[in-house]
Amino acid sequence: MNRDIKEQLKILTSKVESAMIFESDDDEEEYKVNKESKEEVFDFILGQYKNFKDELISESDYIFLFEQCMGLLANNTGCAEDMEILESILDRLYDMNIIDQNCYRNIVESSSLGRWLD
Repeated sequence: MNRDIKEQLKILTSKVESAMIFESDDDEEEYKVNKESKEEVFDFILGQYKNFKDELISESDYIFLFEQCMGLLANNTGCAEDMEILESILDRLYDMNIIDQNCYRNIVESSSLGRWLD
């Protein structure tokens, strides 16, 4: 995997983790910062999926970065609003046939809130 992709993963991780600890007197601002950081992860996944389909990155590189991104999102899903954001991203990935129902379920179950779900 090239350095640029690894660096992008580090930047995304930093953004999501910073957004998770961001505090404001305005709940809507907190939600917006959180959602925007996770939407960047979604955009990155889509870009790399396109690169994979265009044979610009290998399947193993794509799988690795996809798993890293999903782990980042799942590990930073600690409340109902976070789950709403995660499910919104997963819904779009599912609708685009990038993930299947089993993958969707596994990601939700692996989230920090997974233990509370049936």
